Amino acid sequence: MTKWTIANLVVYFTTLGVNYLGATGFFNGMDQSDISSKYRTLITPSGFAFSIWSVIYILVLATLVYLFIKRKDPRVVKLTELISGLFILSSLFNMGWIVAFSYELVGLSTLFIIGILLSLMAIIHRIYTHQTQVPSTLAVTAFTLYASWVFIATILNSAIVAVQQGWGGFGISGSVWTIIVLLMAIAFITGYVLRYRNALFALAPAWAFFGIYSAYSNGTHTPSMASTIQIVLMFGIAVFIALIGYTFYKNKYAILPPAS
Repeated sequence: MTKWTIANLVVYFTTLGVNYLGATGFFNGMDQSDISSKYRTLITPSGFAFSIWSVIYILVLATLVYLFIKRKDPRVVKLTELISGLFILSSLFNMGWIVAFSYELVGLSTLFIIGILLSLMAIIHRIYTHQTQVPSTLAVTAFTLYASWVFIATILNSAIVAVQQGWGGFGISGSVWTIIVLLMAIAFITGYVLRYRNALFALAPAWAFFGIYSAYSNGTHTPSMASTIQIVLMFGIAVFIALIGYTFYKNKYAILPPAS
């Protein structure tokens, strides 16, 4: 398993390097925030919300270092086998997203970010179904936060495509579409958490909703129905916090439910 643990770390740092280049405007002279500002949507959060990436990448690195240090432990070997291929795949999609988004190929970048999401969701599911056979706490924390944040990022990326293409929304106002999208996100996250009882899955969406709410509070977004959108955002935050508390309680204060 040494080759997998080393490969994971090499791919991780390569991905981090590509992200750094993207953040400095190396590709096409614009960074991600420049493009987000150019194609601003009604669900674009305040800039501080994106600081969660630092937390995610630190947790992922901690997981990969743990896999390397414990690479001779049979349970860690099993975990490494379960997640390595998917992690490398998600990283390739991640690098593809950075380059495509930087060149304003937003439609293509949406396909890449969907690839990231599906890869990460598959990692979580593998850990969920093998939790009695692998040390799961650190890995499931890292990849749950990563996947749930990318879920929100996928919605945002799709909204940016709509703005770039000048989509008319079938005559429905942008504010109404924003409310519909937010409610659908709340419904999906609620359904997922209740089905799989992953106590952390709602945490990153709660942070994202707070970031979006802040963008309305500070006057960045001033559409019609702004107050209604803020109410929906507050409702979503309340639902997510309740889900976190309820699921931790049902799981006997564990991230995943006890194995049956």
